[in-house]
Amino acid sequence: MEREEGEKNMQSRQSDKKTTKQVRIDASLHQLLKVKAAKSSTTIKGLLEEYLAELLAVEDKS
Repeated sequence: MEREEGEKNMQSRQSDKKTTKQVRIDASLHQLLKVKAAKSSTTIKGLLEEYLAELLAVEDKS
């Protein structure tokens, strides 16, 4: 009985309630992003979010 309660507590602590996700990228791409972000006076996160928003934007073809 105690073990089951312990397992339930462990599961609830491991659930992902964050609004962000991590993505692994190649080290060389990370370095390029780091340089580009520094030159643009922004963060890597900001730069990537901008690129992703542009890439995933739905174009109105009317």
